[in-house]
Formats: sequence, structure tokens, C-alpha cells
Amino acid sequence: MKRIALLIILFFTMVPAAQGGENPITRFKDETLSYFGPLTGTITGVEDDRVIMEAEEKYPVKPGMRMKVMREGAEFIHPVTKEPLGRSESTVGKVEVTDVLPDSFTGIIVEGEAKEGDRIRISGTKVKLLFCQDKNMDWRLADEYYRTLKETGRMEMIDTSLETGDPAVMLEEAKKLGAEAALLLTAEKSGDGSVIREQLFWVADGSKFFEAEAEIEASYSKELNIGEEFFTPRGKEAILVYDLPLGAKLVSTGDFDGDGKEEIILGTGRDISIYTPSVDLQFLWEVKGSLKDDNIWIDSIDLNGNGRDELVVTSMRHNGVISTIYELSGSEFKKLWEGGYFLRAIGPVLLAQSYSNSRGFAGDVFAMTWDGTYRTGEKIDLPSGINIYDFAFIPGSGDARLILAYDESGFLNLYQDGIKTWRSSSKTGGFTSTFKIKSEVSYLSGSEWSVKDRLVPINRDILAVERVPFVKMARGMGYKSSKIRYYRWNGLLMAEGVLIDDIIGSVLDYTVSGNRLIVLTSPFLGIKFKNILKGENPLGKMLLIYSL
Repeated sequence: MKRIALLIILFFTMVPAAQGGENPITRFKDETLSYFGPLTGTITGVEDDRVIMEAEEKYPVKPGMRMKVMREGAEFIHPVTKEPLGRSESTVGKVEVTDVLPDSFTGIIVEGEAKEGDRIRISGTKVKLLFCQDKNMDWRLADEYYRTLKETGRMEMIDTSLETGDPAVMLEEAKKLGAEAALLLTAEKSGDGSVIREQLFWVADGSKFFEAEAEIEASYSKELNIGEEFFTPRGKEAILVYDLPLGAKLVSTGDFDGDGKEEIILGTGRDISIYTPSVDLQFLWEVKGSLKDDNIWIDSIDLNGNGRDELVVTSMRHNGVISTIYELSGSEFKKLWEGGYFLRAIGPVLLAQSYSNSRGFAGDVFAMTWDGTYRTGEKIDLPSGINIYDFAFIPGSGDARLILAYDESGFLNLYQDGIKTWRSSSKTGGFTSTFKIKSEVSYLSGSEWSVKDRLVPINRDILAVERVPFVKMARGMGYKSSKIRYYRWNGLLMAEGVLIDDIIGSVLDYTVSGNRLIVLTSPFLGIKFKNILKGENPLGKMLLIYSL
């Protein structure tokens, strides 16, 4: 881990060099912060809606800055000693700077009123800033800038799922979310690189007070991409946390309306609900299941190639397995196919495997095809005993067939061309979905089969869940915490480490969408103890979203 930390330090020192000069993210950050003080001063003259002001500090003043107008009220008198304790102060207006002179500056009243002798102030409290980007922005650049602004401690960053280059649309969203200012990032191609443009707006009246451009060389984005390979988290805290009802147990994502943005899918065991993430999860659609359904897997894939993902749901039903494929039609999901297979999406491929009462998983794993309907096609070559939810293909393995797979004991195993070449030194902590084998053979009584956790390939890594039991020797007591680990095979050794540590309780399911890691958790015993202290409902699940 020390070596990884050193590489990351080197990476962050390399990024500015890629520009051959000033880091554009740093320049944008400094220019943005310069509009938000803090600053205090006095109004020395008023004529109509024009004001003359003087600052008490040396802080640089610039056109576009907005300041509150504060007016002193009645004097506070000590009830016993009768000594003056100060005066009350109230906000009576707001002014915007228009011109800066050597010893003073002028502005206009944009809200309320002002008179000579009133105080002006930009307070030190965090500024509520909506951060929005259009679809052409490289998400690495946008995410780097978002993080840089947040780490200054000056901004209360308001995230949004909205992707637009239209200031009017962004400002409407900013008003809904209670932002004071709004930042819009747009991008255009320029040779091998791009030109990014930042615009800043005051949300109250939609006034633009700052605009700047920076040319980004291709090498700059490439250096950011190098940082991705180390896959080290920027911090342990989730950037978004949603409280969920008790029933949630599965999570995935998919673009069901074809707008280029993925929605969040939550499975309750029977029903499926689909949301768009914002300050709160915004409900979009629901798919009702059978009363006897027990969802064990949800996925999405555009197998029919129409530009919109299908929703794939696998459930236990009537002592068997049933999978259903849906597609959004208008405002409802229409059933396209149903069959007695386990289903799972891996990249652009949909896999299928049969069910057996005596073994759980049965037979070979096949790829599903689409030729106007869904059919089973080519057999997938897997090591003996590896089932549909057990494995992931190692990315970037060239001609070698490398597979990382769980066994029934919870160990991870690496297979190269069907031969096991590595095994994890410890178990990953057990699985949350296990089923008793139904058999009349006495020696099989008590045996189980399990639906393994997702193994998610991303870049050159495979992600996996590790759960830490509350009591190591007492199975069934629950999990006190969980981790998201990463594994990478370098051709000789398996590099591994922790991506997200100390997730309270048990990770039920997780997925990756773009540069976001989405984790569904159940606190220990299902109780969110922080909610008890806040007087809120302590029961339920949590959806955590981390930036990668």
C-alpha cells in the first residue's frame, strides 16, 4: 500500500506538467473562489440604485461579487449593569460590484435597499453551489474540479444528475435545490484536446458573473486516466447517502429511456423500483412482481440493440427459477420474454444457466442471443464447477483466458486456461443469498447453494465484497462492517487492496456506473443508530454513492 500511495503522490505532481504550465483546474478554482470573500466594508454613498463602498480588508474586490447589506438596529443594554452590549443587525438588501477604483468600489442594488452607513458583508459560511456539466465534458476533468472545489471547504457542493449545456435549464434545477450560485461546465473538441468553458451564475436572478475558457491538451486527460488505474479512493466518505425502506436488497443501473444517463434500479425481493439520483432519489417507474417472487439478481443490457436497456430480473418462484426481461414502453415496462433460467449480464453478453432442485445451478452456461426473440446460443467455456454468478473475466488478459471466481466456501480463485493458479488467503465473509438443496438423498441434507456477490471488472481491476462478521465464530449473528476490495493480476502475482473500508453493516449488493460506485447496505441488525440520535426512523437500508 505504501508503494501505491507513492505512485498516487507522483501522479498528482505529474498532472500540471502535462499542460506544460498552469493547471487549468487550479486556475478555475482560484478564480471561482475569488468571488466569495469573505469581506466586510461600509457603504459611503448612495444615489438612486448606485452605491459607493469601501472595504475594511485588503481582499481583492472584483465586478460581479455580491454582498449582503447589513443595517444596525437597536442597542442591547445589560439588564443589571445598564452597560451597552452591542447592536442588533439585520439584512436589508444585496449589492453587486460593477467597478473597482483604487480606494473604493461602486455597485448597484440588486435586492432590497441600502443607505449610507450600512455595512456590507460576504460571510465566511459555506456557499451553496450547484455543480452541473454537459454531456460533452470528460467526467474525469469534471470530477477532478468538483473534488478540488469541495476540498477548499468554502463550498457546500450541490450535486445533480442533470447533464446540460443550457444555462436556463441548469438555473431552474438550481432554484429547486436551493443553490445560491451555479457553476456550468461545457466542452468542445479542439484538435487532439478540448476547450472547457466555466460559467458562474447567481441563481436568484440568473445573472452571469464569470466566464472563462481553458484549452485542455489530450495529455492532461491522459494523465488523469493514469490515476484511475491505481483505483485508490479519494476518501472514505460517500458523496451521497440515501435512506431506503427495509425491503431493498438488490441494486443495479441501466439507461431505460435511451437518454444516455443511467437510472438506479432497486429490487425489494418482489417488486422493482427505478429512480434517478439527485438530492433525493426521484421515483420514475415500478415493475410489480408475483406475490411468490423472491428476486435474487437484477441486471440491465441492450441485447436487442435499440439504444435502450432491457431490465433483467431473476427470481425464485414456486420452488423453481424464473427470469423475466422487460423493456420500457411509454411510461410502463412491457414484458418481452420469460423463461426458467438464471440470467446475468456481463458487458454486452447476456448469460443463462438452468436450475436444478437437487443442485441449484445445473448444466452449462450459455450466451443468450437476439434474432427477434431471445434464445440460448453458444456455450461459455468455464472451469468445472463454476456457475453463472461465480465469476468475472480478468480485463486486459490478452490471449490467455483468465477468470476470477468464487468457490462455495467463499474463497476467490484465479483460473488460467481452466487451470487454478491462485487462491485468496482468506474467505470474503460469506454470501447473503443462500438456499437449501431439496433432495431425498439423506447424505445431501443440510447442503446449500448460494448466489455469489457481484464481481465487477473495471479498468484492470476486479471488485469484490468482503464482510466482517459481528462474531467470527458465531455464524448468523450478522456483519458489523464490509469492505469493497480490488484484485489485479499482473501476470505473476495478484495485487489486492481495499478500495472502500469500514462500510457499517453488510453490503447487500453494489454496482459501478461511470465514475460512481453505488453500494446498498444494511446496518448491523438493520438499525441506523445515528437516526435514533436525530429522532428519525432507525430501521431500513442505505444507498451509498462514492466517487471513483
